[in-house]
Amino acid sequence: MGFDNERLTRRGMLAEKEARLRELENSMQGDIFAVRAALEPYAPLHEIKPEQAAIQAVELAGKHAEYMGLRSEIAALKRALGMG
Repeated sequence: MGFDNERLTRRGMLAEKEARLRELENSMQGDIFAVRAALEPYAPLHEIKPEQAAIQAVELAGKHAEYMGLRSEIAALKRALGMG
């Protein structure tokens, strides 16, 4: 019975991490869009917003680090569950 409980716990953890990964993916796409909008390539230089782009890029970098860590954790959980 203990093994089944452990497996269920790991499956729950996997589901939570996969949901968080999807949240991060959506949020990162928004950050990428915001950086691109702030640095519109055809806008005159006086209209671009490098400070805004920098803020968004720092947020994106933090989310990307979390994203990459989650991907590793998900892969490890899948291996432990015999899914990958």
